[in-house]
Amino acid sequence: MLERRTEGGSLQEFRNAKPPNMPEEFSHKWSKIRSAKTDADEKVLFVEPGEVPVTQRQVIFYNEFLFVKRVLDHPRTSDVVELGCGRGTISLFLAAYLGKKTALLDTAPDAIEIARSEFSRRGKEAKFLVADALATGLPGGSFDACISIGLAEHFERGALQRLYREQYRILRPGGVMISLNIPKKFSIQYLNTIYRACRKWFGNYTQGIRKDYFRSNVTPREYKAIAENVGFKNVSITFTCPIPIFTPVSRETDRKLATLYRHVLKFRGWFQAYPFQTNPLLAQEHFLVGYRQP
Repeated sequence: MLERRTEGGSLQEFRNAKPPNMPEEFSHKWSKIRSAKTDADEKVLFVEPGEVPVTQRQVIFYNEFLFVKRVLDHPRTSDVVELGCGRGTISLFLAAYLGKKTALLDTAPDAIEIARSEFSRRGKEAKFLVADALATGLPGGSFDACISIGLAEHFERGALQRLYREQYRILRPGGVMISLNIPKKFSIQYLNTIYRACRKWFGNYTQGIRKDYFRSNVTPREYKAIAENVGFKNVSITFTCPIPIFTPVSRETDRKLATLYRHVLKFRGWFQAYPFQTNPLLAQEHFLVGYRQP
């Protein structure tokens, strides 16, 4: 079911308004993806059980899920909420692979409806909410785990503290927060910046070289300090994503890169338990994990 956290007005009026704390670029992004007849921007990033990732983004989302799985793969984390869920890929992994009860929240109605469609197509149930991650309206102490994937870096420091405080509030005692942060920093993704710049130089690329939405430069240590300040304990940082995403590329090239990355990660798996982990310099992102005291 779809719930809407807004006072008065129709759902259509809410769609036409700019929800709080959501950059206009994201509103347009989800609207475009939802209305596209093809898999624009890869509407479907989920990897069916028994299959392998076949695109660059699927490789990354699947390996991000494997980290989340390592944290949540036990019976104590039955109820999970994902804030800023977008198309809901990680929650769908949790429902399909681990049988978790999931709630998905985003300020963009189009994103929520994409997520709901993907769950429905696979016969999976979840609770879907259009609401602000800084003030969810959810009851306190109602979830075993709260996750966010690529959300926190779009907030300034002050709002980031509010975000983590809200996540702490809705967790049950002993619950866990998993925040995947993709801050503005040097990383292996700069290879794509060089790729785009070269294409622009030769005149066969007209879009911007970098994304124009806000991305903070909060450091991992600062994320950790903010989480600890609102009450989280045993906070840890894991640097991840040793591979870049190249865009734009043809579908065939995308699949070839995905195959290459699967082999690279398999090779890295011979030497480390979680092959998607990398060093702080080249990492595109990091997982921040913290626990509410029992």
